[in-house]
Amino acid sequence: MRARVAKALARAPVRRSVTARARRTRARASNRIDVLVFDLDGVLYDGANGYLERVRSRQRTFLMERYGMSEEEARETRERAFGRASQAWKGLRDLGFDVGTQDEFTAYCRSGVEEFLSYDEVLESVIRKMPHRKCVFTNTSETQGLNALRCLKLDPEQSDVFEQVFGGVFTAPVCKPQKEAFEKVLAHLGDVDPRRCVMFEDSVKNLKTAKELGMKTVFIKTRGEEPSVEDLTQFDVAIDSLLDVDTLMEKMPELFEL
Repeated sequence: MRARVAKALARAPVRRSVTARARRTRARASNRIDVLVFDLDGVLYDGANGYLERVRSRQRTFLMERYGMSEEEARETRERAFGRASQAWKGLRDLGFDVGTQDEFTAYCRSGVEEFLSYDEVLESVIRKMPHRKCVFTNTSETQGLNALRCLKLDPEQSDVFEQVFGGVFTAPVCKPQKEAFEKVLAHLGDVDPRRCVMFEDSVKNLKTAKELGMKTVFIKTRGEEPSVEDLTQFDVAIDSLLDVDTLMEKMPELFEL
């Protein structure tokens, strides 16, 4: 597969002269892209690689140790909290649990990330081939988001791929899929036009909000699941992973063009 990705990248459009680029921009103004916004979990790495299941397990263990819950009680509480807020920390707080600060909670639940994530040269090449501003927008804390990106060698301190990481601390007291969380990020990026932004996500709920704001949307099928008929209205492109360059180039060629 990686050989096929390399061939696809070789076919990606090259950057044109300023004059040619200006002509193409005028001709395709409606397709212009200013910012690419990437979710972290299940988008910048394989969501079925075991890491997310470890995080969920640690969240359940946290509840069992702090509140003396049985494993089944912890599982039910964790699922109810996440279903309520799409973020375990916020959901648990909304349910009345004192789980400490977001940084404290996520540090416990996301320990051991280095066992699951590592540098992927092909992934970096794919992302770099998209010549636009890029940021990461995740519901975990910025600290843990940066830890994950550091394992991937994509954190802003050691790489210029992403200019910034927006996490749950920045967007608090809201988080994805709440509209206000998206608006905070877009405003911080310089009040960019949502219609000129693309959101890469593995959550249909989050893509729904992005689509309502006018963003273009790319659905990453984290575990290879096929979207429902209803889901199809929430995204412009569906791919198995970011390495599916052929589909991205076919369905959204402007990702690779200035």
